[in-house]
Amino acid sequence: MVTKLDRLARSVVDLANIVKRFQKKNVDLVVLDQGIDTTTLYGRLQFNILAAIGEFERELIKERSTEGRVKAVARGVKFGARPKLTKKEIEELSRDFEAPGCSKKEIAEHYGISRSSVYRLYAENRQQCV
Repeated sequence: MVTKLDRLARSVVDLANIVKRFQKKNVDLVVLDQGIDTTTLYGRLQFNILAAIGEFERELIKERSTEGRVKAVARGVKFGARPKLTKKEIEELSRDFEAPGCSKKEIAEHYGISRSSVYRLYAENRQQCV
């Protein structure tokens, strides 16, 4: 028993496979909000129709989202988290990294980042300078 069909699976194929597994175990599917009951002929028909429509809707949303992202990138929108450090801070970090006696843990604490980020930023900065 589920409340909505789209909570059960992502595609018609997934839904069909789930229902087949249910049938092998003599388990019926009842979808509360949509009034689907696979114990009846009409319930199975309604199940298949709504599953196909649900998959179609997901594909439309995915297509529109992709188009929106492409347009946003063309306008110069940048996705993801903003960098924590400026280019100047990264250059300073690289100098600190190379300085004798300066621990990587101290560098990380000073800039408010993790030690692994210190190593990654240093490596990326070294590659850009070479």
